[in-house]
Amino acid sequence: MFMILISLFCFLQPSLVFSASKGEGFRTYWYDKGAEITRFELEQVRYGEVHSGHALLIFVTEPFLPDIQVKADSALSQQKSIPILKLNFIKRFNTGIYDYSLMMSVFTPLNSDHNLFNKTLKVSTTRQDWCGQVYVQYNLEGNFYKVRQNSYFEKEGDSSVNVPATFLEDGIWTSIRISPELLPQGEIKMIPGSFFTTLHMASIGTEKVIAELSNGVDDNRAISKYTLTYPSLKRTLSIIFSRDFPYYISSWQETCIQGNGKDAKVLKTRAWQTDKLMIDYWNKNSVEDTKLRKELGLME
Repeated sequence: MFMILISLFCFLQPSLVFSASKGEGFRTYWYDKGAEITRFELEQVRYGEVHSGHALLIFVTEPFLPDIQVKADSALSQQKSIPILKLNFIKRFNTGIYDYSLMMSVFTPLNSDHNLFNKTLKVSTTRQDWCGQVYVQYNLEGNFYKVRQNSYFEKEGDSSVNVPATFLEDGIWTSIRISPELLPQGEIKMIPGSFFTTLHMASIGTEKVIAELSNGVDDNRAISKYTLTYPSLKRTLSIIFSRDFPYYISSWQETCIQGNGKDAKVLKTRAWQTDKLMIDYWNKNSVEDTKLRKELGLME
């Protein structure tokens, strides 16, 4: 049952004050404990209906080489790296007889004395279902994102385009966890999320969006809601997260019109947190470690 009804929260505009996220507490949480893995129950809109599934948000810090935009693996390359917060965002759901698997990886620099970057450097997204596959990648190159897409489907095909390096919706998820007070607000230009563009086979480019950040309370917990409204797409995304560090994301809701004319209807994709685990998952790959999936609610 969907326990967190976003529309029923009482949200207020400013004062948008967040607890401190820098210093030793930040380093201890993000560098000393492994990766934060959170499972969400998912209700995903597809083909004009709502399908059940689950989603995972996996946040972890890594050394990243900004020139070639890959993880720094060797000791030598790590000396040239910058710290980033990586998000692996996974959605799994079924549509009738066949299943969908979506995964997005976001690479956003962390604040440091040696870090000159203030935008998400890279996003890579895949979509797989029984019909075919889609892969899209964003790389920050100067004042543009170089976007490459490869798709099985004729409407998308293989393409490459440069998009002005404005705000990325995909980068909002990591920005919330790093510095929510810096989230853009007002009427701005933004590149819609790659899950949305791949599922809707939408053109990749900038869109006008109205961004709002507000405060609320849930069960005596201070929470915030970040809402993106795309007038031209008739789409709204709202993300709810804790106002105290480390700014846990607890739920989200995406509203979009499905169909055309008299058959058009508003449907909502929703997700809410069920399980959380902080662990060095890359060291937990034995048969014995399978039991940890039960702690995350992933055992069927």
